[in-house]
Amino acid sequence: MVVDCHFLALNNPEDILPYPRYKSGLLDEDKGYIKYGYPSTNYPILNMPYVLEDYEGNKLPPGHYQIILAPNRKMLYFVESNEIKASIPVSSLVEKMTSEEEERKRVREQEKLAKKYKNRPRKRPLDQTERKHQASMEAYIDDSNPKYYILHYKNGNIQAKGYILK
Repeated sequence: MVVDCHFLALNNPEDILPYPRYKSGLLDEDKGYIKYGYPSTNYPILNMPYVLEDYEGNKLPPGHYQIILAPNRKMLYFVESNEIKASIPVSSLVEKMTSEEEERKRVREQEKLAKKYKNRPRKRPLDQTERKHQASMEAYIDDSNPKYYILHYKNGNIQAKGYILK
């Protein structure tokens, strides 16, 4: 007895299914290391307790703002919900360059970890450079002068300062 079997080879199962398919298990945004991990933003967050006002009478209310340094490094932007709410001119900018020795040291550490965990890649610790970058970000506003506020910005190796008249 000879049985003639025809197998249908499918590259994409959605070709025959009329409804979308979902993977079982947790979604990525429900996983703890994503939900409670470091924020994905590359800019520091400022918790501003003051009401800022310009010469035209426009007011910036207290709140949480991302502080973003403009690409030309001449302005600091107050950003809320991906909209620029205010801009402050940069009065001082310090950019620390990394030396070749520091870069070599970082590469050597990565190579040492790769060699140590060559046979056990799942045991290798995660790369911590992004966490170190997140930890080195900060923005705060200083109220020590009676005539103006001082906005301090630090993101990695870049530090900037701007002045806001009261």
